[in-house]
Amino acid sequence: MADSNTKTYRGNCHCAAFVYEVDIPEFSSAGECNCSICSKKGVLWAYAPPQALRVVKGSEDVLSTYKFGTGFAAHKFCPTCATPLMCVAPGAPPGRQLALNVRAMQHVNPWNLELTPLDGASFGNPYKPTPYTGPEPPASGVTNPTTYHGSCHCGAVTLAVKTEPLDKNYPGSVLECACSICSINGYIWLYTARDQIVLQGEDNLGKYKFGNGGLEKTFCKTCGVNITNQTLDLSEEEAKALPEKAYKRWKYMSDWRPVNLRVLDGFDLKAVKTPEKLTHGVNFEPKYVYP
Repeated sequence: MADSNTKTYRGNCHCAAFVYEVDIPEFSSAGECNCSICSKKGVLWAYAPPQALRVVKGSEDVLSTYKFGTGFAAHKFCPTCATPLMCVAPGAPPGRQLALNVRAMQHVNPWNLELTPLDGASFGNPYKPTPYTGPEPPASGVTNPTTYHGSCHCGAVTLAVKTEPLDKNYPGSVLECACSICSINGYIWLYTARDQIVLQGEDNLGKYKFGNGGLEKTFCKTCGVNITNQTLDLSEEEAKALPEKAYKRWKYMSDWRPVNLRVLDGFDLKAVKTPEKLTHGVNFEPKYVYP
């Protein structure tokens, strides 16, 4: 139970397989780490004493654990919806042994937080992404093509994206959405047509669908990095059986396969224009209910 110096925060993965409460001082800022895994996942950290965490539903055993490098830290995420939840580092100094992703905390708007830079990239050996070795996307509609390569963190999934140059003059859509899944998983969507992206290692993609929207999010099953947004593989007849708004969304999105801009290897997110923030996603039906 929280005392006068702390506040009880409740957090969960999107599919609600894991729910927790934690008593920590109320915060208005969060740590933004520039290390290889944190930058690909877009996590925002708040530290908590390990004993302050109370699991309300599920257990840490239901979460996937990803370690790399020296294995100093364990990054835990939901294997169903890919929500990054926490980083556990028992060997870290006191006060730094448990970090919680504040994006997964209920009623915390990450857009309203002050971000404190954390220089995780300076620890250990430099990260070397797995190179993409597949074919280039055809990208028939791109007039000034530039090819970018990307990957999940562990390298099980790699990709190539061919698009207009991703600079401040980029003419396409770069979006951050306030809907429940986009907010909790921290995507930055680059809206690419289906023939602008090629993935290798799709057998290692997890797929998460929810509600009745006709869409699914993909992620690496090993390291939990979120990759793309795409329509469910439905026939026209099956799609028409969706609720009307969901069918229209499925129909519109059938020509697109947005990619999470965070997965592009070595890409400076500040090089592209500032993402447009979409707030109307919170009104998509059925509305998300916190567990």
